[in-house]
Amino acid sequence: METGARLKQSSSVVGSTRSRLLILYSLPIPTLLLASLLIGGYSINLQDAVSAIVGGGRPEAALIVHSIRLPRALAALFGGACLGVSGAILQALFRNPLADSYILGVSAGSSLFLALSMLLGVTLGAWSPTNPYALYLASFSGALLVTALMTSLSGVVRSTTTILIAGLMISYIAYSLTSILQTLVEIEKLRAFTYWIMGSFAGARWSILTPGLPAIAISLSSTLLLAKPLNALLLGEDYARSMGMNLKRTRMMIVAAASLPVAIVTALAGAVGFIGLCAPYLARQLSRTSNHFTIIPASALLGSTLTLAADLLSRLALRPIEIPITGVTALFGAPLVIYLLLRGRGVQL
Repeated sequence: METGARLKQSSSVVGSTRSRLLILYSLPIPTLLLASLLIGGYSINLQDAVSAIVGGGRPEAALIVHSIRLPRALAALFGGACLGVSGAILQALFRNPLADSYILGVSAGSSLFLALSMLLGVTLGAWSPTNPYALYLASFSGALLVTALMTSLSGVVRSTTTILIAGLMISYIAYSLTSILQTLVEIEKLRAFTYWIMGSFAGARWSILTPGLPAIAISLSSTLLLAKPLNALLLGEDYARSMGMNLKRTRMMIVAAASLPVAIVTALAGAVGFIGLCAPYLARQLSRTSNHFTIIPASALLGSTLTLAADLLSRLALRPIEIPITGVTALFGAPLVIYLLLRGRGVQL
């Protein structure tokens, strides 16, 4: 009885600590969201922004906030959470802190399938090529295919360097095919696609964000159900089997759960790199744990913070010119990759 009481007390302490950490990680988000609404080529004060959100205020301010800045800010918020969660899942799946959708070619595969839909109209006749559902389906198909391929490869090849090189080669192949597709279409389609594929939340609008919100909710909530299996996999496949886990089915669920968030972000903003690498890394370093009941929500919050900050910087650094968001995220993501490789941290979590 005494042992049970101690375990219950220990669980309560851990839960309390986790809650405090998550609250701490969420603190910058409201400020960054507000800055995203107020700052831009057209300055808007707080009163106008609030009025615009509730459906009032000056017409020009309401138009800018409601039609442009609010969907963009929400896309960066939810997109960052999706990238952070996807990175945490991929790193657990590969048992490698260098695993990231951008580095492993998952974003490139998603972009290729989107190009097939947007440029060539390959939608299997279900929807028009620019229908949001067609874009999400195409993006998910590409992400799922590459994630499954890399998962199969990681089961055969244990070398971190080999896996990273394979991911880069897949990226090159996917992007080269995407480039070839761009030469086959008329200039109007090419202009819109080129701006999108550079990586930016500037094109986020309610028409494409709203259909993705249910998928975002499902994606982020379902990943918490995978926390226990991911914890077991970190301890090795033999341990996971001893716990009665069906490894094949679990891996399929993890692959799908890692692919869906990447697909959502790619459809919204193109290929956004390094958020999925940095957010889980920061979550583990700040939380001092590998428990995915903490890492997954922490990665989501830190991913949102990093993406909102990067989106703001991409808008303001060279105003009125906007920098592709991966041009900003690579500034802190690429040095982290080099740091992890030099420290030999790229082998296992």
